[in-house]
Amino acid sequence: MPSIFRMRLLAVLLLLLTSTAAVLAQSVATAVPSTLRYANYNWEARRGRLPISAADAQLPAVILRQLIAHEYASDASHEKLELYTTDHRIIRVNSADAIEQFNKIYIPIQDGGQLLSLKARTISPRGEIVEVDQSSIKELQDDERRFKIFALEGVQKGSEIEYLYTRTRPFNFYGRDYLQSDIPARNVTFELISPETLVFDTRVYHGPKPAPDTLVEGKHLIRLQLDKVAPVREEAFANVQAEQMRIEYKLAYNQARGEERLFTWDDASQYLHSNIYSLTKDEGKAVDKLLKQLKVAASARPEAKIQAVEQYIKSNFNLDPAAEGDLTKVIATRNAPESAFTKLFAVVFRRLGLEHELVFTTGREEAPFDETFDTWNYLDHSLIYFPGTKQFMAPTRPDYRYGMVPAEWTANKGLFVRTVKEGKTERGTGKVRDIPTLTAAQSPNDLDITVRFSPEMDKATVDMRQTFGGYNAQAIQPFYSFIPEDKRTEAMQELVKSNVKDATIKSLKVINGEPGLSPLTKPFIVDATVESVALLDRAGPRYLFHIGELIGPQSELYQTTERQFDVENDFNRSYHRVIKFELPAGYQVRNAQDLNLNVQAGPDAKTPVYYFRSGSEQKGQLVTITIDEVYNQIRWPKKDFEAYRNIINAAANFNKVVLVLEKK
Repeated sequence: MPSIFRMRLLAVLLLLLTSTAAVLAQSVATAVPSTLRYANYNWEARRGRLPISAADAQLPAVILRQLIAHEYASDASHEKLELYTTDHRIIRVNSADAIEQFNKIYIPIQDGGQLLSLKARTISPRGEIVEVDQSSIKELQDDERRFKIFALEGVQKGSEIEYLYTRTRPFNFYGRDYLQSDIPARNVTFELISPETLVFDTRVYHGPKPAPDTLVEGKHLIRLQLDKVAPVREEAFANVQAEQMRIEYKLAYNQARGEERLFTWDDASQYLHSNIYSLTKDEGKAVDKLLKQLKVAASARPEAKIQAVEQYIKSNFNLDPAAEGDLTKVIATRNAPESAFTKLFAVVFRRLGLEHELVFTTGREEAPFDETFDTWNYLDHSLIYFPGTKQFMAPTRPDYRYGMVPAEWTANKGLFVRTVKEGKTERGTGKVRDIPTLTAAQSPNDLDITVRFSPEMDKATVDMRQTFGGYNAQAIQPFYSFIPEDKRTEAMQELVKSNVKDATIKSLKVINGEPGLSPLTKPFIVDATVESVALLDRAGPRYLFHIGELIGPQSELYQTTERQFDVENDFNRSYHRVIKFELPAGYQVRNAQDLNLNVQAGPDAKTPVYYFRSGSEQKGQLVTITIDEVYNQIRWPKKDFEAYRNIINAAANFNKVVLVLEKK
């Protein structure tokens, strides 16, 4: 959830929790309260090495013990409510790569949090114990977080690395923990502990349910115990992080205030609506002043108004996480945090009479939105939806334009919030709905190539137009104008050389490289003329034309192990490629049949969702090859993975096609 929303949420939480005798404050706890369940938790001072199976001893690394315990409790002074986390891990490292991975430990300390205790040690294969000197623990700061970092000396193959810490974390009543990684784990424990009046709800994804909530010594305890957790491995065309076992948790009830469920989607809708549309008198005046600067024609079509507002704000305001969210200061300084960008757009659209809805969602690459579990953890990203045009806009992303939002926010669900009038008042009401993604045709990556052989057949001149639209343009077009001019040329030359490896650039031109364009209507185009020697080889009286290389390098999927996950594409996409060349007089293509491929997948053979089709035709000495490769569905079941793999590999197979040109 945007930071300003989190801060304002604290005030709401205060009202909900006054009956728990815990009060929020800005100071940070400096001691572990003795009442915590894990207040006296410690490692075994002089323990032996943990037993390990012969199979685990052959793995690069294995986690032998993992404990994550979160407890909501009053601090030692009983003045405020804190979230305390105790984390204990023992990792056996059996390879040089594993030693490199684990011999430095990073402990993140979020803003408003503090590390209360930390110790670490290694146990060598001979049982020698070496503890980390506290003076060697350093602190680092990046743009968003602080870290405690320490190095472990003398780690050997077969060593155990052990560390244990307790920290406070920012006040929050919903959270997420991943319980699975690329390292196999044994003896994994997760616990969530809270005061008797505060009841949490949890949801585990890709794993078993936790034990039922129980009261232990006057505290709620939710516990998940796992003897073994299998590792996940990287997999092409899969959303690996979202497939990892994770647990979501949220405060569901405050029994001191009744049995009504807390933090529902309806609560979120009203809260977010109020925060975005509520203006102070000064903010209202500042917005009116901005509207005069915008000069949006009253007679303009709604879509034209939306685009004009977006272009002005995204071109004249800077995204600054440290800026204040008050719109008076935002408009005066032209600097705004993410939440203020959303607020500014929504308020301006409202003043212009443009019907819209607020939308909040999560990135499906991390955790797809689950409407059946109402954690506000899923309200990370804001969009604006326009029912009249059925289009979305990403207010907090200056690199996107109307009609496109980040692909990972699409093919997902979100909370749509609209305004409901009730007499002279209004409120927000919400509903979880789908956020559709773009079609394959809206994200093209097209090639139009003409090849001319020299009279001596010792080189080829290639005229090439590459067209990138939609998401295929997104990694280049918004940033192109900000690249120094000499680096632009270098980058575009490398792009061209991905299709013609030994290209000597004769001319190069970029079309639609200006800032603020939409790749849906103004695709990014690169025109180039190059010369190549490597495209053509001589083999006695024949010539070998490496035509397949002109489509550029292609992924090739080998599946030597069982597929773990369903296919999940980042976005739908299409590739339309046309290659033309003139055969020398008296020559013919010996193996033209190698150009003909037709591979497809989908429930309906007439309208497949994925396909690779290529073919050729010859008129006189002019040969034209047409290739269409389309991916028009985000997800595909792993049980039918072979069909998807065949499409990917069809492109890779075409990439290897070499035409034999011989005399008739």
